[in-house]
Amino acid sequence: MRIYSLIFLTLLSLFAYQLQAQHRGPNIIVILADDLGIGDLSCYNGKNVHTPNIDALAKMGIQYTSFYANSTVCSPSRAALLTGKYPDRVGVPGVIRQDSSDNWGYLDPSATLLPQRLHEAGYRTAAIGKWHLGYASPNLPNDKGFDYFKGFLGDMMDDYYTHLRGGKNWMRENKEVIQPEGHATDLFTNWALDYIRNNQKTGEPFFLYLAYNAPHFPIQPPHDFEQKVAKREKGLTEARIKNIALVEHMDHCIGKLVNQLREMGQLENTLIVFTSDNGGSLPHAQSNGLLRGGKQDFYEGGIRVPFIAAWKNKLPAGKNQLRWIC
Repeated sequence: MRIYSLIFLTLLSLFAYQLQAQHRGPNIIVILADDLGIGDLSCYNGKNVHTPNIDALAKMGIQYTSFYANSTVCSPSRAALLTGKYPDRVGVPGVIRQDSSDNWGYLDPSATLLPQRLHEAGYRTAAIGKWHLGYASPNLPNDKGFDYFKGFLGDMMDDYYTHLRGGKNWMRENKEVIQPEGHATDLFTNWALDYIRNNQKTGEPFFLYLAYNAPHFPIQPPHDFEQKVAKREKGLTEARIKNIALVEHMDHCIGKLVNQLREMGQLENTLIVFTSDNGGSLPHAQSNGLLRGGKQDFYEGGIRVPFIAAWKNKLPAGKNQLRWIC
């Protein structure tokens, strides 16, 4: 069974349920981490890592313990997530890269993506953060059903502060080149907060696809988070400290997003899905817990990923050991 396709079906079925009850679909936020191993969240028994905000989502809703990504690397996994199909069926068997000599996919322009379906159902749609499904039309976010895009078109950043990849700037607002300043995780979070606030004025439901670069290498957390972890966790390697700090920084930012929804009175009207595109990278001190292998492996550590679905007072709370094997 296509694992990520179930996200597609679940979102649409939940939308239909809520629409019948209130004549308005719920807001939907899909948060996708990059290379986050199942052992790097405290709610999945991760060691030395503290992720209270993601843990709170798990307590609010359902935490799946046997959820699988469709690939061990970025582009194919994202193609599966957004189309509900095996990535090979939509032209993305491998990583899409800016260098044509090392490119392993091209998203089928005829493929239908989740935002296109939700747009038809009356949703405003936005993608913020990492895209990695195409560098030019017809495969830019605005071509594929997103009303608004602000983020990074490329595969990975060589630096979380300069946002360049091989000397090229792939930061865009819709299709315009931008040069923002700051840590990428903070930028993506602040742009998501702005979008949620601005959308409140419309009274229409929104679908927000928030795809972080974190904790993909280079492992580059803000200095204050690194110092906090180094002070708290004695005896760890520098690489492990940096990785924990990068994850905890992302968790902090997700907490800001949830608090924004709560302050706006939208938390009970918002389905929040959190997952990762593939397992953690072992050479970069990421953790997949007791699972064998990691990113780029088809062992459990490469494809078994965290998955949390939270919808306050709509989904059963505290289902933290539910097994979902497909």
